[in-house]
Amino acid sequence: MKVLKLSLLGLALSAGPIVACAVAPHANQAVAIADESAIIIWDAASKTEHFIRRASFQTGAKDFGFLVPTPSKPELAEASDAAFKYLAEVTAPRVVNATRSTQNPGCGCGAKSANLAMMAPGNKVEVLEEKRVAGYDAVVLAADDSAALGKWLKDHDYEFSPALTEWVKPYLTAGWKITAFKIAKDAEAATVATSAVRMTFKTDKPFYPYREPQSTLPSISKLTGSRLLRVYFLGDAKSKGNLGESGAWPGRLVWAKPPTPFQRDQLRNKLNLSEDALREANWLTEFEDHSSPRPGTDDVFFAATDDKTPVERPVITHYAARSFPDCVMCFALAACLFAPHIGRWMRRYRS
Repeated sequence: MKVLKLSLLGLALSAGPIVACAVAPHANQAVAIADESAIIIWDAASKTEHFIRRASFQTGAKDFGFLVPTPSKPELAEASDAAFKYLAEVTAPRVVNATRSTQNPGCGCGAKSANLAMMAPGNKVEVLEEKRVAGYDAVVLAADDSAALGKWLKDHDYEFSPALTEWVKPYLTAGWKITAFKIAKDAEAATVATSAVRMTFKTDKPFYPYREPQSTLPSISKLTGSRLLRVYFLGDAKSKGNLGESGAWPGRLVWAKPPTPFQRDQLRNKLNLSEDALREANWLTEFEDHSSPRPGTDDVFFAATDDKTPVERPVITHYAARSFPDCVMCFALAACLFAPHIGRWMRRYRS
């Protein structure tokens, strides 16, 4: 019989972000993931994934829990939110400075530059481990089946709804593990965010826990609105994401280049990783998923792509105005208009 193991993060509220996947609010209460970012570091040789995700939530609930599936029991450790800010700086569009004239709006020379810029079966639950990590209390549990799991969660003030029961079934069948987190928020706040925690686990394929419960609460969609998911993937090659085995994921590739040794060192330090954790991080690939609602029928799995072409965001051009024309044709026209007059003046002067 396969055993289900869970990690429970105790009731907490703080100012930064953390991982989230299947939200488990109390009955008749809505919780929506407002926005989220993830850093995935994949070591193909050891089949190890480091998964760091931060998210903020919109909810009227006083407290709630959420569940994260992983193929094996994860190791939990503290990670710095500064890693997300650093990667955003690394993959930001390049900014160049240029000048253009504020004169001659009708000559057409400036229009081309502007256009280019726009283009640019048992019932036993056993506590396996208790641990404090990143300011949270963690409890590792082993359960025999979903019924025992659901009872334990409800006994510890989690909601285990029919939607969550259906959501968790494929993971239990495959022998995956579930990490359960619980968050409390200020009664006056509408958005919740928590500090970053790193989950490290063994897996045959790197993945992002994208699948979501099919909730029947209409207030979820009202809370959600526009959602942005940003995934930074570091692996041995430029990567692509598939929904399930080969389905289309709406995540769009926006940046892909090999990181420099300095960038790898900076990221390793900010994420509190070992010296060899990024030894195979030869490519950094960034994805953006703006879909809402999301096609969360499966998880997103990453694989190497044969395309080795670097990708960057379009260059941002900052223009400074000049008070004189910089168009060659404008200067040529001026020469044609004034040359005869200058010639006549020179002849009078010589005479």
